[in-house]
Amino acid sequence: MSSSGPRFPAQALSWLTGDRTDNRVLTLSNTAGLPRRIAASGNRVWCIGHDPDQVRRLTDVPGVDPLAATTAALPFDACQFDVVLAHQMLHLLTEKPHVSEMARVLRPGGWVSASYLVRDDSVPWVRRLIALMRSVDPTAMSADLGVGSIETLIDHKYFPRCEQRDFRIWVPATRTALIAMAAALPAVAELAERDRQRILHGVGAIYDGASAGGELRLPYHLTCLRAYVDHAEMTTPIQLGEDALIIHL
Repeated sequence: MSSSGPRFPAQALSWLTGDRTDNRVLTLSNTAGLPRRIAASGNRVWCIGHDPDQVRRLTDVPGVDPLAATTAALPFDACQFDVVLAHQMLHLLTEKPHVSEMARVLRPGGWVSASYLVRDDSVPWVRRLIALMRSVDPTAMSADLGVGSIETLIDHKYFPRCEQRDFRIWVPATRTALIAMAAALPAVAELAERDRQRILHGVGAIYDGASAGGELRLPYHLTCLRAYVDHAEMTTPIQLGEDALIIHL
């Protein structure tokens, strides 16, 4: 609904990476935005992705080493990273191979950082918009429920200590963008023209009523978690190399 979309807050990214600028960070994502920003702050970043073409696009990002690999068998020795970052994808990593691999590659004192950015549907005008869209398509504007997967790391035997922080983000939404979003919904596009115009007029009316002549902003909720590793619970003992780093918090 905005040309720029929600921007990950610098304060949240700093918290997830430990408010440091010299960490070794493994990002489990092949999108360039977060790895680029983490590297720009002075951290050394490795980025794992499943799609070789997308990983290849990261080869020219300064401070980022991209690799095509699976999180079920990370191609690293034990105790290599201070932080493993999973944004918007922890729900894909809750099975044992992924969780144990994240724990294995973390250094003592290291942590998994997980985060989810989802639309905040508690605002009245957003609820009215959702109701209108679902009158056409019951599945329209479904919120990303992956945030619930954060619970899988809380009190996990490999990650017995966790911290959580929440952030709220407001993104400007124009009347034109809001109507364009509704018009692009397949169920709306397939309506007879009269019904289609009725829905789009309803979207415009929701915007006008909520904005009252001012700027309308779409709310998002960012949930962040730091889950600290405990190697003592792993079935295969972790052997620290000579260059292993113990982090004192």
